[in-house]
Amino acid sequence: MDLSDAGHQRSPIRVLQVITSLGIGGAERLVVSAARGLSAPRFEHAICCLAERGPLAAEAEAAAVPVFCVDEFPGLRHPFAFARLIRIIRAFRPTIVHTHLQSASLYGRLAARLARVPVVVATEHNVYVGKARRYVLVERFLARMTDATIAVSGPVRQFLSAQLALPPSTIRVIHNGVALSAPTPVGLAELRERLATDGAVAIRLGTVASLTAKKGHEVLLRAVARLRDSGVVCSLVVAGEGPDRQRLELLSEQLGVSTHVLFLGHVAHPPDVLGAIDVFVLPSLVEGLPLALLEAMYAGRACVATAVGGVPEVITPGDNGLLVPPGDEVALAEAISALGSVDLRRRLGAAARRSIEDGFTEATYLESLKALYLELAEKHVPTRHPMQSRTPQPRT
Repeated sequence: MDLSDAGHQRSPIRVLQVITSLGIGGAERLVVSAARGLSAPRFEHAICCLAERGPLAAEAEAAAVPVFCVDEFPGLRHPFAFARLIRIIRAFRPTIVHTHLQSASLYGRLAARLARVPVVVATEHNVYVGKARRYVLVERFLARMTDATIAVSGPVRQFLSAQLALPPSTIRVIHNGVALSAPTPVGLAELRERLATDGAVAIRLGTVASLTAKKGHEVLLRAVARLRDSGVVCSLVVAGEGPDRQRLELLSEQLGVSTHVLFLGHVAHPPDVLGAIDVFVLPSLVEGLPLALLEAMYAGRACVATAVGGVPEVITPGDNGLLVPPGDEVALAEAISALGSVDLRRRLGAAARRSIEDGFTEATYLESLKALYLELAEKHVPTRHPMQSRTPQPRT
């Protein structure tokens, strides 16, 4: 697209990303990536959090991206919170409101339409099964007033197509991507030493995910117990926080592996974990296209993952990783055991890195998002003369 015309140029496209919070998670990090990567002069970004700001808000603001917060979850019991969300949208005056994750997409799209935002975009990052019928009906209604629906993988698109009763061709796939920059691990020696609970650990395992039931940590812990019972020497580091932490720590004690499992909680810098392990394990029961897996593959780690969501779009079994059925602790243990071979780990890890470099990069993700924004906003963004002042700054 030509951005200038006879001495005139397009006004910036103002984009407001709406998400529940900027906590530590894949969708949250992609929001910050988009806001930071699609910047002036073509775009002006801001982020609106519903429930709380979260630790990634500081990272966004360091990149000069304003972060607003409703400070209370909108809903029938909190109508004033929904009104505040509408006021924030009107104050920023976006051309595009882009919503992420289930709740933020529901309230964000409704508020955007009430605020008369020209373009509304929604990204589905996961497969949400077992939704109440009333929520499905609401989402079908919202889909008809959404200018573009994005799925992070082909399987997510198929799921959305069925749930929303939309042709798959109307849902765009934009794969998640990771930045191709050299990681700067800190404290790897210390972490590897903490993982060496047997004096000489054969396989150092690791996973990075929120501690919720759908991430399958329980299956992984049972697989670790099975491995150790069969004589495979291994340890596990679990990075992430969530409501299941206490239950998982108790389970590790019950299984007799608590001295071989290290719960780190939130990790601000995932390369610190990835650089300290030999094998990355993704035991999720449902997924979209997990950013943690892409980062582990780019770090050159051998990966074992469940064949859910968009994972099979990234991993070809035996080529650049291993796949197992979700919820199968026996298959998971067997796959991890096979990676006791250092040569196999190195081969799979090298191939995994090449796979990411070839198609799952942050640059590719941003370019696809940019093309979509320009396509949707073109008729809504006026031209302006170079002598005109910049668009007014966001107001709260």
